[in-house]
Amino acid sequence: MKFYLLQASVLALALAVPATGQSQKVSPPKTVYWMSAATQSGFGMGSAPSTSDMMRMAMGGGGSSVIKTLNLDLGSKLPPSPAPGAADHAVPPGMNMGANLPLRAPKKGTPSQGTEEFERPKGKLLLFWGCGETAKPGQPVVFDFARIAAGEMPANLFGGERVRLQRPPNASTWPTYVYWPNTDKQNGSRQVPSNASLVGPHKVTGNFAPQMDFSLQQDWMQGVNMKQQKNASGSVGLQWNVVPGATAHFAQMVAGRDEGGAPVIVFWASSETQTFFSGMSDFISPSEASRLVGKKLLMPPSQTSCAIPKEAVAAAKDAGLILLTSHGPEQNIVYPPRPKDPKVDWVQEWSVKARFVSRTGAIIGMEDMGGAGGATASGKPKCKPDAATEAGKAAGGGIGGSVGRAMGGALGGLMGKKKPKEDCEP
Repeated sequence: MKFYLLQASVLALALAVPATGQSQKVSPPKTVYWMSAATQSGFGMGSAPSTSDMMRMAMGGGGSSVIKTLNLDLGSKLPPSPAPGAADHAVPPGMNMGANLPLRAPKKGTPSQGTEEFERPKGKLLLFWGCGETAKPGQPVVFDFARIAAGEMPANLFGGERVRLQRPPNASTWPTYVYWPNTDKQNGSRQVPSNASLVGPHKVTGNFAPQMDFSLQQDWMQGVNMKQQKNASGSVGLQWNVVPGATAHFAQMVAGRDEGGAPVIVFWASSETQTFFSGMSDFISPSEASRLVGKKLLMPPSQTSCAIPKEAVAAAKDAGLILLTSHGPEQNIVYPPRPKDPKVDWVQEWSVKARFVSRTGAIIGMEDMGGAGGATASGKPKCKPDAATEAGKAAGGGIGGSVGRAMGGALGGLMGKKKPKEDCEP
């Protein structure tokens, strides 16, 4: 099941028709390189909470208030010599991460030999949307997971405008693929320092791709500082700072609880039309962000406030997870540059896409919990096996345990999630 439509690659077609109207033959690059830079503040996550995120939120304080992450994906139609493919990215001194970041091919996984049963989904989903102290008429829309699992798929579960997401190179779409971070012992998984900067000259070399020399002018985005306030009406007001370079904003809340042994998922989105896990927290191109702002599925970059309706807050039992995404700019480089003469074919050798996003999050009712508190020297938080449950207790109401069980039992089961080998009560 797919929750969004994949974005078609239209860049080459758009560039293929110059201002003169005369057609120019364009050959797309055989090697593409994507740099995905994210800034995370507060409860730093993209879509759903992890144990580490829960611990960071519960511990609060200490460490940097902003975390920078970077994912590098290099795909090519050219074969490596010798195999496997490997590349090195020489970064600017301002990155403070050494001279090179090693890009390595993924290791072939061992096929699973397990005979685990799949968990049959049960429970229901309560769907809310739109900023405002009061939910619009007709909300919530209620979906029964058991009926969906039986084949009664609601026509409007994923209704509304679809998001055209860009898909970075991966091992299934490119014959040769390498990435970072990875398991290479030499700088393969180093945490990005808080003072790192992408601005400056970059060079990528490998045993399969042509050398790529380029320069970036765009850097990690500024962190998002989100504040929340419980209003007298019962709604929760959200406010955040202006983020330079932002192209749009998207807020959402997700909560889970047990109701008679069945999970109940509460989902709210800031979109003015019905939206459910549509990918609007993922990286979105500036052109797509502009289109979605026009459709009122994303908030404009100038907007700095939104209210979660009181009905959604009440349904979540005042224990939801709030996520805010500020979409950012892109820098696209194609080599060689386009010939000015339309009669000359444009044979592209390689292209680079650097894309940016800034995210933050919080638990309803908890303030000033930003940062990566409790991190070790390696950047990984100190965790206990029941970290999510402990974080839930700190938040009040056991949000960690209830959300995890509800999301796993309902949404995870709906998507074919394997039943855990053991279950326990917090």
